[in-house]
Amino acid sequence: MKNEQKTVKIFTLERQHEMLIPYISKTFEEHDIPLQVRSNFDTAYDGIFVGQKGLAGLYVFEQDVPDARALLDDILNSRSEE
Repeated sequence: MKNEQKTVKIFTLERQHEMLIPYISKTFEEHDIPLQVRSNFDTAYDGIFVGQKGLAGLYVFEQDVPDARALLDDILNSRSEE
C-alpha cells in the first residue's frame, strides 16, 4: 500500500452546477486528470443534507490540484459568461 495517493477536495458542486458534471468529467478526462465526483445525496434522508453539504464534491489526486483548479476555474468562468 505504499503507492496510495491522497485525494483532495477542490470544489463543492451546488445544484446550479449539476448540469456541468458531465462536461467537467469529460474535460478532466481529456486533460488526463483523474476526477472523483462524490455525491452528498443520501436516499435514506431524501437529500436533506444537500443544502448544507452541497450536491457533490470534486476530488483529484494531490499532485493534480494546481492543474485541476485552473481547469475548473476556466470551465466555471466560461459557463458563467454564457
